[in-house]
Amino acid sequence: MTRGPALPCPSCKRSYEALDWIDANSCRCLKCRVDFEFFPFPALVATKETVKPQAVVVAEDSTCFFHADNQAEKVCDGCGRFLCAVCAVPFTGKTLCPNCIANSKKDDARLVASRYLPGGAALALALLPMLVWFFTLVTAPIALYLAITGWRKPRSLVRPGRWKLVVAGVVALLQIGGWVFLGVTLLLEK
Repeated sequence: MTRGPALPCPSCKRSYEALDWIDANSCRCLKCRVDFEFFPFPALVATKETVKPQAVVVAEDSTCFFHADNQAEKVCDGCGRFLCAVCAVPFTGKTLCPNCIANSKKDDARLVASRYLPGGAALALALLPMLVWFFTLVTAPIALYLAITGWRKPRSLVRPGRWKLVVAGVVALLQIGGWVFLGVTLLLEK
C-alpha cells in the first residue's frame, strides 16, 4: 500500500486525503468505498535527473567555456565551445550552449516578424478593383478565398489583428451578392 499523489475521488469528488492506495495505479475512496484506477501522466511520476559536472583533475584536461573548474564533456553544435554537463543542453536534437539557445530565440523572432499575412492582400483584392467595377467579378471570389484560408493560418505576434480579413470577407460577399443580384435582374428582364 503505497501513498501516491493527492487526488479527488472520481465518484464523490471529495477529500484529497481520504484515499487508500492499493498499489501504484489503484486506490479506494475511504468515504464512498469506490475502487478506481489512476494512470498518471509520465511527467508526474518521472524522477528529475540531476546533472553533476566532473571537476578538472589534470591541468591538461579541457575545461568548460563557462565554468573553468568543470571538465568539458561535450561540444556545442552551434559555436564549437567546450561544455560541461551543466551547460550542455539538448535542444531541438542538438547539443547547444546557453548563448546559442538565446541566439536561436532571437532568430525565431525575426522569422515571426516576416511571416506572410493574407489580410492585406485580401483587403486590397476586395477594395482596389471597385474603382473599375468589372474586375470585382474575378477579384471578389479570390479575396473571399484569401479571407477564409487566412483565418486558419497562424497569426503574427507583431500584428495580431484579423480585422483586415473580416473587412475583406464582408466586402467580397457584398460584391458577389451584387453580381448575383445583377445577374438575376438581367435574367428576369428577358
